[in-house]
Amino acid sequence: MMMTCLLTTVLCTNARAQTNNTNNIMAQPLWGPAGYDYVEYYYIPDIDAYYNVPGAQYIYLQKKHWIIVKDLPLRFKNFNFYSAHKIVMNEPKPYMNYRANKLKFAQYKGQHDQTAIRESHDQKYLAREDHPEHSKWISPQDVQDQQNRQNEQARVIAQNKQDSLNRATLTNTENQHNTQEQLNKQQLQNNENNHKH
Repeated sequence: MMMTCLLTTVLCTNARAQTNNTNNIMAQPLWGPAGYDYVEYYYIPDIDAYYNVPGAQYIYLQKKHWIIVKDLPLRFKNFNFYSAHKIVMNEPKPYMNYRANKLKFAQYKGQHDQTAIRESHDQKYLAREDHPEHSKWISPQDVQDQQNRQNEQARVIAQNKQDSLNRATLTNTENQHNTQEQLNKQQLQNNENNHKH
């Protein structure tokens, strides 16, 4: 019994971890580059620092020691994270490969070629309440409601067409019946006239 509970707990935890590793858009900072559903770390070549998205922490080197903080020190206060190039790194503790990363991504230093999440018009980013264009977000329920309204309008139009066709068929049948009835009366009248003579 205890083994079953332990196994269930491990499986549930693994399933949750796998689910969480597929999308963390809501946790990514507005200055992060658009286009990534999941991000573990950003490496920012301009300031040789890292940002851990799940932990919302900055990581930078100071006197040969890695400093992990929620807010960067004042020396970074004028740095523009929105325009700086960020390298997405989905690996554990990429700052442990600092020298290799610094060399590998040196060409991105000073580049301003990414669209920040804040500047994106993609619905998946507009869903964020902190996005400046959140009011333009169309929720999945709104999309479903709109689809339902369109389906109902199409159903009413189709029903109206069918009703018109049914009325036309009924009118045509009544006209044929009236015409046949008049022909029958005429025939009867002719027969009576022929018998009188």
